[in-house]
Amino acid sequence: MVKIFRSATTVFAFTFLAACSASSSGPAATPEPMPEETETERADPTTADGIFTLAQADRGEALFRSTCSECHDSADWTETGFRGRWEDQSVYQLWYYVNERMPYDNPWSLSRQETTDVLTYIFKLNELPAGEDELATDDDSIDDYWIAWNPRLP
Repeated sequence: MVKIFRSATTVFAFTFLAACSASSSGPAATPEPMPEETETERADPTTADGIFTLAQADRGEALFRSTCSECHDSADWTETGFRGRWEDQSVYQLWYYVNERMPYDNPWSLSRQETTDVLTYIFKLNELPAGEDELATDDDSIDDYWIAWNPRLP
């Protein structure tokens, strides 16, 4: 039995060495260079594309002052932490967060229009450009946009 084991070990060793030392028919292949990364522009519209009106943001400001300012300062919505948390998220995600949790003492009490108006006020606070059309209040429309705090460069 020991002889069989030694023979099997020897055969394996020779096979392994032969496989490792076999050379290819040419020099080793040179790896292809990695393509340079290029910055791609998102095709979907963002908050930097003027997705709300100033009138809508003004309604949101009035509601913010009467309801939200009991717990929030307007600076809460422009801080780096807030902006970083929501950058590249869908507008609907932030809309839903506000609608579901605010005001703190009475969540779900804002209408769809009120939630949308407050959201557009937050966009205005962050110096995002207003446009000619109001941000719609239905889920499908709100979900068409992405949050980008910095306007796109031409």
